[in-house]
Amino acid sequence: MNNNNYKHKQMKISISSQKMVKGFAILLLISLIAAGCGSSNGVRRTTGEEPFFQQETGLAEHGKKKTIDRIYQIDPGNKEFEISDKFYTDPPRRIAILPFDNLVGGNYILNSVPLPRFSEKEEDGWNWTYANRLRRFFFGHFAAREFVDIELMYVDKMLQALEILTPNDLYKIPAQELGRILDADALIYGQVTEYKNSYYMLYKQIRIGLHIKCVSTEDGTIIFEGEQVRHDNDIRVATNPFDFVIASFQNSMSMRDVYAARASEEVVRELVIRIPIVNSFIEEEEQRIKDKINTKLSYLPTPETAAPVEDKGGNTAALSVQDKTETVSHEKPLAKEDGQNIGYGNKAEQKSESQPAAKLN
Repeated sequence: MNNNNYKHKQMKISISSQKMVKGFAILLLISLIAAGCGSSNGVRRTTGEEPFFQQETGLAEHGKKKTIDRIYQIDPGNKEFEISDKFYTDPPRRIAILPFDNLVGGNYILNSVPLPRFSEKEEDGWNWTYANRLRRFFFGHFAAREFVDIELMYVDKMLQALEILTPNDLYKIPAQELGRILDADALIYGQVTEYKNSYYMLYKQIRIGLHIKCVSTEDGTIIFEGEQVRHDNDIRVATNPFDFVIASFQNSMSMRDVYAARASEEVVRELVIRIPIVNSFIEEEEQRIKDKINTKLSYLPTPETAAPVEDKGGNTAALSVQDKTETVSHEKPLAKEDGQNIGYGNKAEQKSESQPAAKLN
């Protein structure tokens, strides 16, 4: 009798579990169908006449976390940022972002325990990978600013040519000398301070930290310096064994690389957004573009000054628009401004003119 009751209870539990799994599968299917049906498939909902260049709302605030965001996400941030007076009096225009140094290493850190890689070469590869991911994210956000950033590939190729291959090699070179070589007004040094994961079934955390320092190549002073740490937390609640399994699985999935990339992007975004906007650079660029357009237009003949041309039949006529365009296209190119291709608008001017140099001591 007891065995029958036990079997009956087991069957009920099995049926209940099957119903929960089926319910979960149905909800997932409905979500996928809804997502597919909700896609606009690129259908325009505007007229196409909306102007492009308006005053952007929240330019210096978009993406910056507020106190309520940090409380909700349990993310204190550990943020620090200091700006020297030199930045406001003499801000740097051309800035090179140097390779980032990884203070954590290439091991996979889980619950504060470094898990060694299979080989030293693989560990070095991951050490570089972690640092360079943050560097590329930083460059992506910094490139949208009003400064003139020097392309990462140019910086890397130049450092390789000089045999500056490790952080120790990089720190030996004075900022003034490196700035002269890279033709930069300032250099940004970066250090990865944290890159680890924590997983305790119902709780997981991805913790990534970055410290940056902008150094003047004129006198070696620090123009601005900051550090940011991102705590990407997930805490789930389970009231029964089935919920516990599902929640644990969800937390394990949220430790995948895509979540580390999101945390890395957020770290650098918070740092870049704290660099004050240099309005004088924006105004100078606007004036430079106006001057450039006026110079270009001065080459175009006006209808009053267009010389008549004689066709095969002896008739005279002014140049057509197409003829004018072709005539202008044969004009001598504009001279370089200040030794650059198009002035301050270029990302890295005269890369090919840089002379190779021997390794510095």
